Amino acid sequence: MVKQVASIVDVAKLAGVSIASASRVLSGSSYPVSEETRQKVLKAAQELNYVPNSLARSLRAQRSNLIAVLVGDNADPYFAEIVRGVEDVANDCGYLTIVCNSDRKKEKELNYLRILQDYRADGVIFAGGALNEPGYPAQLEKAIKSMLDRGAAVVTLAQHTLQVPSIQADNFAGARAMTQYLQQLGHRRIGFVSGPTNVTVANVRLQGYMAAMVEAGLQIDPGLILSGNFDQASGEMAAQAILQIPPEQRPTAVFAANDETAFGLLSGLGRLKIRVPQEISVCGFGDLPMAQMVVPALTTVHIGLRELGRAGARKLLAMLHREEVPPLEVMPTHVVPRDTTTSPSVASSALKMVDTP
Repeated sequence: MVKQVASIVDVAKLAGVSIASASRVLSGSSYPVSEETRQKVLKAAQELNYVPNSLARSLRAQRSNLIAVLVGDNADPYFAEIVRGVEDVANDCGYLTIVCNSDRKKEKELNYLRILQDYRADGVIFAGGALNEPGYPAQLEKAIKSMLDRGAAVVTLAQHTLQVPSIQADNFAGARAMTQYLQQLGHRRIGFVSGPTNVTVANVRLQGYMAAMVEAGLQIDPGLILSGNFDQASGEMAAQAILQIPPEQRPTAVFAANDETAFGLLSGLGRLKIRVPQEISVCGFGDLPMAQMVVPALTTVHIGLRELGRAGARKLLAMLHREEVPPLEVMPTHVVPRDTTTSPSVASSALKMVDTP
């Protein structure tokens, strides 16, 4: 038989006081209550093992000490690092962090926002970029406005359509710098595996790649821009697509829009017996912890993901305390060269040595 949980009515009855008096004592209200009454209420609460109803209290106070992090895919280590950073700060400040996985679908994102509004979440952090779909920015703005009007805070950690404070990595500069790095190695036919077309960050990274190609006077070959979805499966599919390109037209280097895609690309190329970097250089974006552990270790663009999460949480909490915050902060990114990239001439020499009987 389920044990009945004591309510504040039970506490008031045992203490011999009004429900209002019991509530004032147990909620820490500044309303004056005699010391005798306070002691009676505390003693009754202890005897009954009374536990305050946090949800009911939050509905009354319009505060919940709850922060939600909206992510595109909670299985993606990129978001896991960010969430860990948010938790580092939020937990120290007495806030509970929950993770809401949207699968990069507008319907799921809006549904989460409705639920978070019902639960009076104090803040929402959008860890990923905006979903660029017709009519959606206006729908999202409407959902967020109701939260802001209530006094909640909203922060984005990537390029977004929402006009709220943001702190984000410089995705354009990072993609541009990586493409320039490949060019400096001597690569001219550089492929790119994109991210989801409806995600702003994916498009910004593609733009950085294209800008570097144009600046170097190199042709952007549409056949070398391969579809991806920010996951390993799309990286493996890209490897298959590369194999279908005639050898003389294949890219000598492929830049994946994120590390997960690059991991899939490495796996797929390995199964196809295409050696990295001897036959093709590969690089990613994000610098996940796994990037140093795969063999060969992945060349990538570094984002301080955990620090990005911490910075986003600090910004959100400052807003909740009604402090002024910069509308936009941009965190620098930089290229981390590792073992999956080399110059085409070095790769060619290595191949000749291997192929020599």
